[in-house]
Amino acid sequence: MADWLAEAIATRDVERVKANMGAAGERVNDARRHLRSARILAEDDTTLAIAACHDAIRKAVTGHMSAHGLRVRSGEGAHRIVLEYARSQLADVISAEDLDEANEIRQDRSIAEYGDFASRRLNPSHVRDAADVAERIVNAVADKLAFGPRS
Repeated sequence: MADWLAEAIATRDVERVKANMGAAGERVNDARRHLRSARILAEDDTTLAIAACHDAIRKAVTGHMSAHGLRVRSGEGAHRIVLEYARSQLADVISAEDLDEANEIRQDRSIAEYGDFASRRLNPSHVRDAADVAERIVNAVADKLAFGPRS
């Protein structure tokens, strides 16, 4: 999957920066806090809880990127690129099914943020399922980071 990364760098979807394990750890810690918040909010504020699940996944993956001296470009499509990075670089620790679910959570987050009647389309059970997926991804990234950055 080095081909995907090389292409992403060439197209400037991903850029090289100084590797930062401290920032990586902070992002994983943020991701874990977001998951706790999502579970608490599942009943009362499903749209915010879905956004928290999405942010947990995104922050964990960008933490992995930071540890490896990489950063996704900002702007339209950045969240999609984060998941493409995960599929390319973390498929050894995150299942394809969870990556597919992560993409659905990304789309649900868009509904939560911008969709009409989002609170009617997302329910507490949906949030709990999303939080389970996000937790598996966050834990997989954290475990991988525990062994230090590897190219």
